[in-house]
Amino acid sequence: MNDSLFEDLLTIIKKKSAIRNTEQAVELISLFIFLHYIKLYLHENDELFLDIKNISSNNTNNIKVYYQQLYQHFIFSKDIKNINHDMHEQIISKIGYIIDNVNNSEIIKYLDHSLSNIYSLKEFYQYSNSYQSLILRMVNESGRSGEYVTPSALVQIMVEMLSPTDGKSIYDPACGTSGLLIESAKYIKRNSKNKNPNYSIIGNDTSSFACLISIVNLLINKESNFEIILKDSLEKNKLNEKHDFVLTNPPFGQHNRLDNIHIDTCYKGPNLDYYFLEHVIDSLKVDGKAAIILPERFLHDLNKECIALKDKLFLRYNLECILSIPSGALLPYTAVKLCILFISNSGPTDKIYFYELNKGEKYSRSNTIKKDDFIVFLQLAKKRKITEHSWFIDIRDTTIPYNLLIKDKEKNSYNLFYESLSNIEETISNNEQLLSELSLLREKIASLETTVKMYSHKNTFEKIKIGNIAKINSGKLLQKNKLLSEGPIPVYGGNGIIGYNDEAMEYGENIVIGKVGALCGNVRYVQGDIWVTNNSLILKNKSPNKILTPYLAKLLSTLNLRKLAVGTAQQYLTTTQIKDVEVSLPPLTTQHTLNMWLDELDGTLEKYNKLIEKIKKDKQELKESLYKGLLIQ
Repeated sequence: MNDSLFEDLLTIIKKKSAIRNTEQAVELISLFIFLHYIKLYLHENDELFLDIKNISSNNTNNIKVYYQQLYQHFIFSKDIKNINHDMHEQIISKIGYIIDNVNNSEIIKYLDHSLSNIYSLKEFYQYSNSYQSLILRMVNESGRSGEYVTPSALVQIMVEMLSPTDGKSIYDPACGTSGLLIESAKYIKRNSKNKNPNYSIIGNDTSSFACLISIVNLLINKESNFEIILKDSLEKNKLNEKHDFVLTNPPFGQHNRLDNIHIDTCYKGPNLDYYFLEHVIDSLKVDGKAAIILPERFLHDLNKECIALKDKLFLRYNLECILSIPSGALLPYTAVKLCILFISNSGPTDKIYFYELNKGEKYSRSNTIKKDDFIVFLQLAKKRKITEHSWFIDIRDTTIPYNLLIKDKEKNSYNLFYESLSNIEETISNNEQLLSELSLLREKIASLETTVKMYSHKNTFEKIKIGNIAKINSGKLLQKNKLLSEGPIPVYGGNGIIGYNDEAMEYGENIVIGKVGALCGNVRYVQGDIWVTNNSLILKNKSPNKILTPYLAKLLSTLNLRKLAVGTAQQYLTTTQIKDVEVSLPPLTTQHTLNMWLDELDGTLEKYNKLIEKIKKDKQELKESLYKGLLIQ
């Protein structure tokens, strides 16, 4: 067995292919590890029907078709229950996208040949540590991928404190690489009396990259009863699933798309991590337990929105323990101070056991957090013992606005510049992330440029009028008394969501185009049940075998439709004008690939914009905290 197999592949791919970004190389390797698992699985179940010799082809298109057929056969196998429908489509698209992006049959064949030395599933499972080493190397070489990985020491302490048991469901709404889910499964196997423990694992993530890594990570750790779902956990959830154990390390920062978050949330502010906290407690079964990592700002956040969330937490749930952790524990993702909340759905909070992990120094890339750092905490927390670094917070004596660090600061001769130092750490972290995002953006644009040139030679484009491939109607007038501030159905006007309604007029995939005034020509791709007002046009794809709806939306958004508007007092667009718009369409498979590229580019640009806004906010908060420290006694 070659323990360094996966890392060796990473080194060779970065040297001999056009891929220079570690994250992209790991995605390529992970895809082929997954595909090799499929071969082993089908072979051991006597279902491998494809001619394995197809991989000897030098034609990347033949290789792509072979692997897509292999995957499709796998998902139709009767025993495969662990991947949802959206992930099927994403992985099929990824197979094409990644192989096209590499555009090097020799690298593909080298990967396939190297992995073919793993002859059985039994041997495949022996590479779990090797795959973990590959993930850690990715984090060290590409700081931004730290957002998908929780340090092992934090994972182990969260699982140890919750002590998940057999026969229960374990859920992570922001699963990343599924480290928390895998460690929970290992804990159950170590402590269960049942030789074949029966538990279920559920993980959600908005990143198709993270979902792929999660699937491979779970499979290689010999997990089979799992479901990894490509979705935003904060979006409306009609099923309202409940779980026995919830563990998560959610993304930090601010959420710019609050319209997608469930309208019934108690928290209404901008912080994404607070929305995840509310989702976590809402996802708990009665007597269920949760552990969530948050920035320490939550403990002393005095904003009214955060106070409302703390009210809900304290009155309905039992916040049993807070573990305060020095800054730098999540590097290279972020350097901010952290806390872990341990919560149970067993009634209101009475007394919170607060423990301050005091190492006397900050964590860093070279001084990482370790499991041994928590030995004393585990001993004390189980007995809830008071020491110099641990105490109780009696919620009955803690008045609104619930500053849970007051006693902490009193014990340590409250530092006037406590907030300032915290703000500086966060600003440094955000600037580091910004540089990482800019570097990634540069690499993605260079990669796109190369591949687009290749596609422009390989594909023929068909010119066609929109009216021949889509049905276009005007929206409907909605009476003012039916436009609600909250409701199940979003109402779209000329510039996005303007309110809600109890009734839908359109379903599935739609393109909404602003029709009247300064907003005419705005283009939005929308999924789900919606109402569209008469200030917009609705475009419905009637040729799904010819055009991909999200691709068409992106294409229309580049055409400056507003220039088609007529009228003097108030400009407007007509259905006839949109029907007559002519577009050039590549083959459907190419549309899928281009759409995926553009989504990834949009995601990177959105992160870039969020970081710019965070840095602006950091500057203002730093100024305010310094003034407060100097002027307010």
